[in-house]
Amino acid sequence: MNEKLRQMRLALKMTQEDLAEKMNVSRQSVAKWENGESIPDIAKCNELAKIFDLEISDIAGLFIPQEDTGTIHPKNKYVFGVSKITDHKIILPDEAMNVFHLKNGDELVVLGDTTQGIALVPKKSYEKFWDMIDNFKILGDD
Repeated sequence: MNEKLRQMRLALKMTQEDLAEKMNVSRQSVAKWENGESIPDIAKCNELAKIFDLEISDIAGLFIPQEDTGTIHPKNKYVFGVSKITDHKIILPDEAMNVFHLKNGDELVVLGDTTQGIALVPKKSYEKFWDMIDNFKILGDD
């Protein structure tokens, strides 16, 4: 549940100490939030929302047990899911297919930003990115 907080922090290349300093709390407080030992008060949830460019309800949802729907996303930004390239669905120019080494049957993650548009990312690249974030260790993090 609180692993998402850690992942979001690491995605911004912040240590627990960096986040603690921004929020005027101890590094141990951040560690306890990430480990599920405590939860931030509403004012700190609001600060976290601003730091991660999320709605406060998304931040609060990190600390309230609930079914993981995967719907947390920064304001105006979405991961719509995965589409498969077939003759009947997404049609990409041959040059794009060649440059990105795509072929029929490959899967693309559909991302959206209401201010900038839609992006298609090869699923394997998207998964590699999140695996890298999951495996990223910063000295001082538990």
